[in-house]
Parts: sequence; C-alpha cells; structure tokens
Amino acid sequence: MKHQIGLIGLFTLALLLLSACGGREGSTATPAANAVQVQVKEADFTISSSVTSFTPGTTYHFVVTNNGATTHEFMIMPKAEGNMSGMPMGEMDKMALASIDTINPGETKTLDYTFPSSAANSHPQLVCYLPGHYEAGMKQDVTVKAS
Repeated sequence: MKHQIGLIGLFTLALLLLSACGGREGSTATPAANAVQVQVKEADFTISSSVTSFTPGTTYHFVVTNNGATTHEFMIMPKAEGNMSGMPMGEMDKMALASIDTINPGETKTLDYTFPSSAANSHPQLVCYLPGHYEAGMKQDVTVKAS
C-alpha cells in the first residue's frame, strides 16, 4: 500500500514538474513568475508577434489570439521548415518546440516557453501548419539571440 501511495506521489510530482516547464499544449494558465508576455495575433492567414527577438533562459508567456474566422494552431518550430504538406501532423508535433493544437475563432490560449541555451543564435519560426495555412502566409520569423 505504501509503495502504491509513493508511486502516485511520484507520478503527481512528475506531472506538476512537466506542466511547470511549459511547452507542449496551450492553456489559460497563470504565467510563470517573471515571464515576459508575448502577444501573438493569428488571422486568416497571418501571424504577428509583439516580440520577435528572444533570449535563452528567459521564460516567455505566449498569449495567442485567433482573430480570424478559421480555426488555427500555434507552433514554435526550431527553424523554418518550409512547406511540410503531406507530413503527418504527429511528426510535425514531434519537431515543434512548443505548440497549441486548436485555437478556435475568437479564442485566446496561452503557453509558457523558455528557449534553451542551445537555441542561441537560431532562427525559429512561429507557424500554423493546418492544411494550406503555412502556404497562405501563416509564419513569423523570429530570432533567439546569444545571452
């Protein structure tokens, strides 16, 4: 019995740590302490970000609003990947640094993400890879500068 309680406690702790790190799925959670807020606006078919230059080790609180009439997603890709039509969405998700799967029209979702030091001097891209969206212009080039 004590062993089962210990395992449940470890599992709960692991879930809390994973959610505190942020990165995979968006929510409307409270931002991490000292997080830099980033306003991201999605429309049909554009993405614009209030911040385009990021610093490794700094936590960013992405507030993503869909101002369009179509459902979108939000992904932070490690670099410009170009047109990936035909690639299964699960494979794209594995490549993403962070993502929000579905943002309906008029909806706002958030996620916290911290670029690692290994991302210094890189050029990630904020994108929507729903079919045809990237090709229609749903991409924003950004930079991760050296600390």
